[in-house]
Parts: sequence; C-alpha cells; structure tokens
Amino acid sequence: MTPEAAVASFVAALFSMMNPIGNTGIFAGMTKGRSLMESRQTARACAVAVAVTLLLVTWAGPLLLRFFGVTVDTLRAAGGIVVLIIGLHMLFNKSEHKQTSDELEDAANRPSIAVVPLAIPIVAGPGTMATVLVAVEQYHSLISKLVISTVCVALAALTGLLFSFAGPISRWLGDSGMGVVTRVMGLVLAAIAMGMLAQGLKALLPGLA
Repeated sequence: MTPEAAVASFVAALFSMMNPIGNTGIFAGMTKGRSLMESRQTARACAVAVAVTLLLVTWAGPLLLRFFGVTVDTLRAAGGIVVLIIGLHMLFNKSEHKQTSDELEDAANRPSIAVVPLAIPIVAGPGTMATVLVAVEQYHSLISKLVISTVCVALAALTGLLFSFAGPISRWLGDSGMGVVTRVMGLVLAAIAMGMLAQGLKALLPGLA
C-alpha cells in the first residue's frame, strides 16, 4: 500500500468511527436547553478532549501494548471485531455502542458533558482508539506518528466545528438524514473492520492464507 493510500484509508476509518456528522444530532439533543454560548463552549471543550485523548493513544498507546504483550496482529484481529460490532450497530442505526440509558441520565445532571460522555465514549470511544492504535502499530515511524497526530487533531477540530452548528445541521438533515449518514458510515466501518480482522487472522493463523 502506498503512503497516500494508507493515509486515505486511515482518514476514512477514523472519520467513519468518529462519525462527526451523525453525532451532531446526539450533541444537539444533549445540549438542548443550553444557551448558544454554552453549547459552543461545550463543542470546543469536546474537540480539545478528543484531540488530547487520541494524541495520548498515538504516543503512549504502543508502550502500554508492549507492557501487556499485545502484538500488532492480535490488535488488528481484536480491533477488527470491535470496529465490526460498532459498524453493525451504526448500520442498523442503534446507539448501544455509544452510551447506555443510565449514562444518558447521568449526563443530563452533569454541569459539563464535554469530556464525559461526549468526547469519551461517544466520539473517542474504544473503536476510535483501536483504529488509531492499529495504525500506529502498523506504521510506527516518527513521520507516520506525526501524520496520524495531524489527522487526529484535524478530525477533532472538524467535530468541534460541526458540533458548534449542531442546531442548524440537525434541523437541516433531520432524523432521517442523520440516520442515512450513520448507516453509510457503518457500512464503511464494517468493510474496513473485515480488512483489519482478515489481516490479523492471516498473520496469527498462517494456514488461513
């Protein structure tokens, strides 16, 4: 795979996993009743939290994996399963992979929802972290990590921007439009997940090749 193709594949996977367009509707619902200034402050704080989380995963994640003895192939296989499950949930427009009803109730009583549950686990959840970790383990040079970091920050900023205009966007797309976007992202994720899973299993079980 060429460097350009690898970057494009990573951007597509991370964008689909973060699903900033589909999650805009969730943001609008969770910030309903708050002032425009409060909503935009929450959007900015969420973007910063997402960027910091993914940068920590990019630079410190591999050290933790080595500490626990996790290889890139086992990570690909496990990450592929996690991403596939999330992709299927999105394909059927279910939200169980993002938050439970108890978490939503808890969020309603929080003064700030930017970090929990918006940044983690809705935007930068386990699947998003697994996608970044797989990319870092596969392309572990300093330049690759800088590229991955740049992509993470750029998508976090895009998420914050879309969340800042969540009201108009959600009204324009409507529930059906949000559902279509989420389903398309889920289909893309499912396809990417199958590739991750196949690569991991092929390396772990050479007989399958």
